[in-house]
Amino acid sequence: MAQNVPAADAPLSPEAQRGFATYTQNCAACHGQRGRGAQGPSITGPIFRHGSSDEELARSIHEGFSAAGMPGFKDMLSDTQVKELIAFIRSQADTVQPGELGPLPNIVPVDPWPTGVVRSAVHDFRVEKVADVPQPYALAPLPDGRMLVTQTTGDLRIVDKAGKVSAPILGTPRGLPVKDAMRRMMLDVALHPDYAKNGWIYLTWAHQQPGVTGDTGVRVTISRGRIDKGRWIDNQDLLTTPSLMSGSAKIAFDGKGHLLYPILDENVTESDQETAPAQDLSGPQGKILRMNDDGSVPSDNPFVGQKGAFPYVWSYGHRVPLGLAFDHDGLLWETENGPRGGDELNLILPGKNYGWPVSGWGHRYDDKAVTPRPLQAGVEQPIYNWSPSPALSSIRFYNGKAFPKWKGSAFIGTLRYRTLMRATLTKDRVVLLETILFNVGRMRDIQVGPDGLIYLITDGGELMRLRPAR
Repeated sequence: MAQNVPAADAPLSPEAQRGFATYTQNCAACHGQRGRGAQGPSITGPIFRHGSSDEELARSIHEGFSAAGMPGFKDMLSDTQVKELIAFIRSQADTVQPGELGPLPNIVPVDPWPTGVVRSAVHDFRVEKVADVPQPYALAPLPDGRMLVTQTTGDLRIVDKAGKVSAPILGTPRGLPVKDAMRRMMLDVALHPDYAKNGWIYLTWAHQQPGVTGDTGVRVTISRGRIDKGRWIDNQDLLTTPSLMSGSAKIAFDGKGHLLYPILDENVTESDQETAPAQDLSGPQGKILRMNDDGSVPSDNPFVGQKGAFPYVWSYGHRVPLGLAFDHDGLLWETENGPRGGDELNLILPGKNYGWPVSGWGHRYDDKAVTPRPLQAGVEQPIYNWSPSPALSSIRFYNGKAFPKWKGSAFIGTLRYRTLMRATLTKDRVVLLETILFNVGRMRDIQVGPDGLIYLITDGGELMRLRPAR
C-alpha cells in the first residue's frame, strides 16, 4: 500500500515515478510491493505470459484475467496512467536478481475443471458447473436449495437450483465506492442460525469515508436485513469499523447467539511492529470481533471493561484472515494469509494474541524479515503453517450426508495455488492433509448445501459443486 512502499531499487524517470504511485495504489496488494510476486505472479518481466510489448501489456492491464482473479482496470485507469504504469514495470526488469522470482505455481496457466471421476483418499467425486456469477465473493445456501451470492461490485444475487442467476436484490446497503487497491464493496453473506423463523440475512460490505481517499478511508459495516420479493427490507446497520483494505469480514455464528468476523491488518512498516494496529487493543484492525446477533457487545468478551480496549475484540494479532468457521465441537478455526510464506491455520481462543506483525513465519515483500523471533512468549502458534504461501482463503467443515466419510473434515481453499484441500484436524494438529483439486481456479468461498453437496465459487465467477461419483 502506498504509504508503506519502500523506495525503488534504482532512480526512476518522472514517468516511471508516477507509474510507481499508480502501482502501489492498485497492484502492490497482489503482485508485491516491488513487483516480485505475492498472491499474484511477478510482473518484473522481461518476458510475460500474455505478451511483452507495450500494446500487449496495456491490453492485459485494461482487460484483466478473470479466471486468474485479476480484474480489468479499463474503467479505473486512464491511458496515461497505464502508460506510466508500464514505464514503472519496465524500470524494474533490470533490478531482479537470479532466483528472486516466484515459484512455478505463480505462473502456470489455470487447468480445466476435471470432467471425469476424481479420486481422493476416501471418496470419489465429480465436479459440476452450476452457474457463472461475475466478480463473486461469498456464498450462503438457502434452505430450499437456492444460493445467495455476493458480488464485489456491491450486488447480492440468488442462484436457483437450475443455475439461473437472478437480477440484483434491490435496496441492499451500499455507500461510496471503495478506492483502495481491491475496490471490493460487497463481502460476506450468512444466514442467521434461526433463519427459518426470523429470516435474518447478514452482510458485510465496504465503503469509502466521504472526503478521504485511499486505504485510510475504507470502512466495513456489518448489517442485517431480510429479502422480500426481490427487495432488501428491514435493514439494520450493526457496526461500522475502519479497515486498511476492503477484504475479509467473513461471518461465523457460534450457535449461542453470537457472531464473529475478522478485520484485516496487512499494512506494516519495519519501525511500527510493536504499535501496529493488530497489536493495539483500542481498535478493530487485525482483530476477530465478536458481537451478539443484534450487534450489541457480549458481556463476556475478553476485553470488556478494560480501559481503552475496543469491547468487540475476541482475539488479536491477525494479518489477513480470509476464512472463519466453527467445527462440530464448537471450536473456532481461522485461515490467514502471511506475507511471503507463513500462511496459517489457527485455532482461535478468546483474548489470545496471534502475533502479527511481531511474530510470524513469513517475510516482508521487501525481503526483510517480519521479525527475528517467530517463537515468542504470549503468542499463539498456528496449528499448521505453509511456506511458500498458497494464499489460503475460505475454510468450511463438512456436516452433510452425501459424503459420509468426509464428516467432520475441514475443506480449505487457496487463491495462489488454486487448490481445494481436505484436512482432518484435532485440537492441536493436522492429522491428514490432501489436495483434492489443483490449479483449477482461485477458490474464494466454500459452502455445504442442504443437499450435502460441496459448493465452490472462484474469483473467475465459476459456481461449482462436488457430487459423489456414484
